[in-house]
Amino acid sequence: MKFKLNLQFKLLIVVTLVIVLTFSGFYYLSVNSQKKIFHDSFHDSAISLAQALDAGIGSKAELNDVAKLQSNIYKMIWLSSNIVGISISLPVETGLKIVASNDTSMIGKMAIPESMAAYQDGTISTEVVTEADGTNVLRVITPVHIGGERVGIYNIRLSLDTLEKVIVKTQREFLLITLISILIIISILSFSIKITVIDPIKQLLSGMEKIGGDGLDYRVETKRQDEIGDLFSSFNVMAEKLKDRTEALKAERGGLAEKVSQKTKELQEKVNDLEKINRLTVDRELKMVELKKEINKLKQI
Repeated sequence: MKFKLNLQFKLLIVVTLVIVLTFSGFYYLSVNSQKKIFHDSFHDSAISLAQALDAGIGSKAELNDVAKLQSNIYKMIWLSSNIVGISISLPVETGLKIVASNDTSMIGKMAIPESMAAYQDGTISTEVVTEADGTNVLRVITPVHIGGERVGIYNIRLSLDTLEKVIVKTQREFLLITLISILIIISILSFSIKITVIDPIKQLLSGMEKIGGDGLDYRVETKRQDEIGDLFSSFNVMAEKLKDRTEALKAERGGLAEKVSQKTKELQEKVNDLEKINRLTVDRELKMVELKKEINKLKQI
C-alpha cells in the first residue's frame, strides 16, 4: 500500500524546517554575539587591571620592589574572582624576565615569546588558551607604562568559566524557548492552514463528488475575497455550465430518440408496403402458372 502524505502535513514540514533553520541562525548569531561581548568585556577588564597596576607603581625604582609588586598582584586577584594569574615581566639582555607573579615558581623565568612582540610593538595581545587543568582562560598581554614610557609587560589571565556557564545557561534557555515557540507556531499554523486551505479544499472535493453523482444543483458558498474565493466562484460557474450542457444534451437526446422513432415507423411502413407488393406479385405469378397449365390442357384436346 502506497503511503500518502496529506497537504497539511507537507506544509507543516516545510514551515517547521524554515522555523528551525531561522531559529538556528538566530541562535548561532546570539551565542557568537554573546561570546564577543564577554570577550570584549574581559579584554576591557584586563586593560583596567593593567592601568590599576600601573597606578600602583610610581617610578621605575619601584619596579625593583618585588614585595610591593607581589602585594599589588595579590590585591588585584583578591578583588576579582575571574583572575587566574598575573605576572610582570621586565626587559633583560636575553628578552623579558618574569619579576613578579602570583605563581612564585614562575619568577625568574623568561616570558613567553608573545610578550616580547607586545613589548616591542606596544600592542595588546589577547588569546583564548587552555590551562594544564583544562580550564579555558583569556590571556591578555599588555605593556607596563610608567610616566607614559613602556617599561615592561603584564601577562593577565582571566578565567572563562563564568562565560562558559552563562553561555551554557543561555543555550538551555534559548533551546527551551525555541522548542516552545516552534510548538506554538506550528499549532497556530496547523490551525490556520486547516481553516484557510485544507477545509476549503475538502469542501470543494465534496462538491465535485456530489456533482459527479448527478447533484448538478449543488453550489459551494463562500464570502472569501481571495484565491480560494475565486476558486469557489470558478467552481460554481463550471457547475452551472455543466448543468446547462447536461440539460441541453438530454433535450438533444430526447429529440434524437423521437426522430429515430419516427424514422423507424416510416421504414416499417415501407417494409409493410413492400411485403404487400411482394405478396401480390407472388399471387400473380401463381395465377400465371395455373393459366399456362389450362392453356396446355386445351391444346392437347
